[in-house]
Amino acid sequence: MNIYVFDPLGILTGPFELSAFPEVPGFGQYLPGNTVQLEKPLSQPEAGHVWALVDGEPQQLADCRGVVFRTEVPGVVEEYSKLGDLPEGLTAKPWPGQFYVWADGCWVLDAPAEAADLARLARLKRDTLMNQATTAIAPLQDAVDLGLETPEKVALLRLWKRYRIDLSDIEQQAGFPVSIDWPTTPSV
Repeated sequence: MNIYVFDPLGILTGPFELSAFPEVPGFGQYLPGNTVQLEKPLSQPEAGHVWALVDGEPQQLADCRGVVFRTEVPGVVEEYSKLGDLPEGLTAKPWPGQFYVWADGCWVLDAPAEAADLARLARLKRDTLMNQATTAIAPLQDAVDLGLETPEKVALLRLWKRYRIDLSDIEQQAGFPVSIDWPTTPSV
């Protein structure tokens, strides 16, 4: 006799010998309500599958329980606790990271979105550096405008202005936004 125990999801464990269950005096072997007797022992389930009792019959079902990823909202992770194939909108394939989207059954890099974000970050850095350059240029330009310049201040003013121009031209670089040759900040 092939006796299997099933859990609340219907997952079958076993087979067990009848002797594994307690004997009740006056009744004989006692089989709990969460057991089933099968004529033949079940074969080993396929990889990623379990045997489960479905409508009183053993069936192999996909076992996708655990961490799964939402395909329509990349980056959203949840715990899945049912048996069977994952429903549409969920995958067990880990989300590789930002800018990956679900397409044709796998995560693919959205290169245009990644490039747009790299460009946004480069412009943000450029603008911050240009603000710093403008702050450094202002007193040097004031000195020139008021006739209070020294050769050192004039030379430094030219370096800062050249630096600011180089910053404004980063988008014309061949590798922008992936590869940027950032100009060197003038020495104070």
